Amino acid sequence: MPTHSRATEVTIQHPGLDTGPAPEGHRFRVRLLAGFHLEQDGQALCTPHSLQGVVAFLGVRGRSSRAEVAGTLWPDVPEAKARASLRTVLWRLHRLTDVPLVEGRDVLALSSAAHVDVQAFVVDARCALDGRDGVYRGSPMSSLAGMGELLPGWYEDWVLFERERLRQLQMHALEAIAQRLTRAQRYAEAIEAALAAVRLEPLRESATRTLIAAHLAEHNVVEAVRQFESFRDGLNSELGVGPTADLERLVRSGLRRHAVPGTDAGVAGDQLAADVPDRPVVEPAQE
Repeated sequence: MPTHSRATEVTIQHPGLDTGPAPEGHRFRVRLLAGFHLEQDGQALCTPHSLQGVVAFLGVRGRSSRAEVAGTLWPDVPEAKARASLRTVLWRLHRLTDVPLVEGRDVLALSSAAHVDVQAFVVDARCALDGRDGVYRGSPMSSLAGMGELLPGWYEDWVLFERERLRQLQMHALEAIAQRLTRAQRYAEAIEAALAAVRLEPLRESATRTLIAAHLAEHNVVEAVRQFESFRDGLNSELGVGPTADLERLVRSGLRRHAVPGTDAGVAGDQLAADVPDRPVVEPAQE
């Protein structure tokens, strides 16, 4: 069964963490970001460690067969014993609440009356990626930037996989929001979103490129160069490699666009241009 902390309840206040009452129509609130927490009708439920895994798995993965749940949560025991353990957990969960939290027979799912923070985060992130985040009327940037880690202290393989999946989704969503905010000339918010992505992975070039583009769009050349140099030095120190030609060209073009010939900035732009050979940009293959 789960190889995580034995604490039965972990509630961590975190920027962006949804700690209010469950939305109307939801009797249960399941929080899995920044720690496990379960409540019904606004009252916290003391959920034994042995029950948390099933709730968390269904909260993250959604509808799943009994075989998948049992095989994932009890991978090192015979199938019959894993299924028996699952039956015991489901029986205990039914006794924990006065209305069912887990529904289904062969296929299990959390009740439609359960509000799950992970699922709400995924909806926000996908809306941001496809442009439906309402960037001109306000966006879910604060919730995306402040998302807590999925189930900290849990180290099962499925948790590690889902934790990384959500982290990648979070970074892509923040970059998408930053790019649209830059195009909308809302530079402070764009830089905030891009910085949040950079904080998640300082050596991620797409995040750094988004941040540099926002600085250049706001005519903050010094900030753009400082960010480029910090990223370049970090790559060299950690991996022994340099930035891609695309990023170098972005900075070089920004320097040349804003520099006055003969000034220090103009010389810096010329020097960077000399240091960076012109390499063709490889266009993505058309499907």
